Amino acid sequence: MMKRREIVRNTMIGLSLVFSNQVVADLPRSGFINIKGVIIPETFSRSLNNGMSLPLFLHLKEGTNTQSDQKIGNAMIWLDGDRIKIRDIKIEQSEGNASLNQQIAARLTELTNEAFDSQLTIGVNPAAHLSLDMKQLVLQLVVERNGLGTLLRSRSEDIGASSVDTVSSTLNYNLGLYNNQNRDRNSNTSSYITLDSVTALREHHVAFNGSMYGLGTNHQQSNLYKAMYERDFQGYRFAAGMLDSWNLQSLGPVTGISSGKIYGVSWGNQANSTQFDNTQSVTPVVAFLPAAGEVHILRDNRLMSVQNFAMGNHEVDTRTLPYGIYDVQVEVIVNGRTVDKRIQRINKIFSPGQSGSRAFAWQAWGGSFHMDSWGHNNHREAAKESWLAGLSFSGNVQRLNWAATGYGYDKNGLTEARLSLPVTETISVNQQNLAATDRSWSSVSSVNAALPGGFSSVWLSREKRNVGNRLRQDDSDNRAIGGTLNLNALTPVLGTLTVSYNDDQRNNSHYYTADYNQNLYTGSLGNLSVRMGVQRYNNGEYYGNTDKYISLNFSVPMGNWFSAGFSNQRGVTLANLAARKELNYGVIRGVGASLSQAVSGKNVSQENWNGNAYARFASKYSNGTASVSTGARGDVTSNLTATGAVGWQGKNLAASGYSEGNAGIIIDTGLEDDGLLSAKVNGRLFDVTGSKNYLSLAPYSRYDIELLNNKNAENSYDIVDQRKSKFTLYPGNVAVIKPGIKQLVTVFGRIRAEDGTLLTNAPVNNHIGRTVTNDKGEFVMDVDRKYPTIDFKTSGNGSCEAELNLKDAKGAIWVGDVTCVGLNSYASNETSGNNNES
Repeated sequence: MMKRREIVRNTMIGLSLVFSNQVVADLPRSGFINIKGVIIPETFSRSLNNGMSLPLFLHLKEGTNTQSDQKIGNAMIWLDGDRIKIRDIKIEQSEGNASLNQQIAARLTELTNEAFDSQLTIGVNPAAHLSLDMKQLVLQLVVERNGLGTLLRSRSEDIGASSVDTVSSTLNYNLGLYNNQNRDRNSNTSSYITLDSVTALREHHVAFNGSMYGLGTNHQQSNLYKAMYERDFQGYRFAAGMLDSWNLQSLGPVTGISSGKIYGVSWGNQANSTQFDNTQSVTPVVAFLPAAGEVHILRDNRLMSVQNFAMGNHEVDTRTLPYGIYDVQVEVIVNGRTVDKRIQRINKIFSPGQSGSRAFAWQAWGGSFHMDSWGHNNHREAAKESWLAGLSFSGNVQRLNWAATGYGYDKNGLTEARLSLPVTETISVNQQNLAATDRSWSSVSSVNAALPGGFSSVWLSREKRNVGNRLRQDDSDNRAIGGTLNLNALTPVLGTLTVSYNDDQRNNSHYYTADYNQNLYTGSLGNLSVRMGVQRYNNGEYYGNTDKYISLNFSVPMGNWFSAGFSNQRGVTLANLAARKELNYGVIRGVGASLSQAVSGKNVSQENWNGNAYARFASKYSNGTASVSTGARGDVTSNLTATGAVGWQGKNLAASGYSEGNAGIIIDTGLEDDGLLSAKVNGRLFDVTGSKNYLSLAPYSRYDIELLNNKNAENSYDIVDQRKSKFTLYPGNVAVIKPGIKQLVTVFGRIRAEDGTLLTNAPVNNHIGRTVTNDKGEFVMDVDRKYPTIDFKTSGNGSCEAELNLKDAKGAIWVGDVTCVGLNSYASNETSGNNNES
């Protein structure tokens, strides 16, 4: 409202309008124009002849005042003879403002040379008209409620073009090393390394993925799983190259493809460059506000959300509401009074990997298929080549999420479909079917349900597969059922019971498990709980075993955890003891150890024991775990796993211990020592140490990066440029940030001339600032460690300099007495503030 008044006031400054009848009576009548009782002087009419711009405000017809009016654009008016006309209107969409329906918005942009009638109005359509107030120079679009559109929240957004215009590359690695040495000194070693490399130019990228096994042995092998070009941009994805059947890119299920390698292409609108928001309700929840106010969302009389809106139709933000299908009460409150109340339906489908907002997606794919050899019982089929082609689709119809694929290879035609339907708020049903021309078929069904009261859930599944005479797969017949019962909801003294049962009828095996966990104590000393369980396994008619365990788990503050208990496996009872501790010591992030001793059963002795110890590490270049285990027999087994990532762009190369994705950012701080900064990336904080750092990030995302001083650092830095950056990253994109950084050291000292006299009350300068010494010649100031020189200038344009030794300085340092070289002697009357420079 204040903004509108300011616009009106500024518009009226200098206008010679005469509104008083007394003033009008004293003025000559010639040269004046009277429009609806407003006398327009000749000078102002000449200005109107050339045109005048006025703000256009939206006013609800039912509204009693103008406080909720919203500026929606600008209009050019002009005087043609004795009539005022609209020359043109430009509509501006402002965030949070009400929206016009399409018919009114289109009609406004078409208004050209339309004249106001005698009441200073122009009809737009039956639900809206323009109204001009000449006394206040205010132009309003007066609309009825049905003339307003609805401000809907976007369900999809294109991330736009890549921010990296040069060639860059990422490499993620995952390695493992295993060694077993028995008591006879015989050693067995195995190892692997998996590499995932992506090289990109803007939105184009080439990806390679492969593994090597048995490194350093006579049985070294390698396998390439992917060699593919891909461009995923503006909602469409094209890919071409080689990949294995495990990595086949498809919208729908393709479980009927046997193992092998595919050389082909793929094209469709299943793209990551257009991101869909499935956190909003599929059915929009819309509220109408006659003026600025609030919308309250209640469920079972419990307030779940409060949101503020301006006048108009607005979709309520449902991202923070829980998933499911349920009714909520929507209340509209204006000036503390409830003006509307209604029941609306929330429909939020939780479907990981699927978009609850995309109505329809498609993908076409195919090529050449190299089928691996395959064996079944005593029958074996050789490797062979085949064609492969398919179409995949997915989408949503109301609450139903579906996906389907039709494809063929090796004289087989197959169709598969997957359906997911939340029947109620607590029950969801999933179904997946396959049918093939060789009479193969399969059906996988599952049901998940949360029982009333919110203290338990159950699930069951059924899989049946019958393979014909051409698919290289096996039959299957499995059933499973399980559930969790939270007895703590009934009484605080009980815990949680989880049970499951699996039955594999094809292999004539089944097993069941039961696990009970209960908290015994929670207090300032820590948390004590008990856990016990049993598993029974049967394979065929004559073989079976039962395993049991019980343990007490005690966790204390500062990341300490202890466990002691007993387990029984195949008739042998073991006593178990375990401990772990979370650390932040150097590169070590956690350590743990466990010890077990057989206490009863067959052939038990004091030598029936084994132990294990491990350590988790996280360094700037690699993360992983190292472990070793041994037993009374003398066998020693050791393992090492590590992961990391490398990013490259031009002359910039850096590594990271984290491999969150195949895109990233190199931060080149230029710091010569182990200086510590923080990088805030979309709200997450990362440590930045030393000269170069690589942050591995997920692709197809926008990132806001801000460099900050680290709260744990001894040094303080002044980041003078590139403190904040924005990037859009695709796979393989590596952006580079080279901030201008000044490493600040707070220096305390005393400055003297060459003859030892103190520079008292003297202004001294350095590269980034200035200070004044006290009457003892003492000073304190921040100095850039790269430029450790301070200087003093006399009234006679003389000068001197003092070089500070800040080589190993961090944070703050006392430098003692320093000599200002170039100044023989100092007297306080030599200085003049007018001649001193910083």
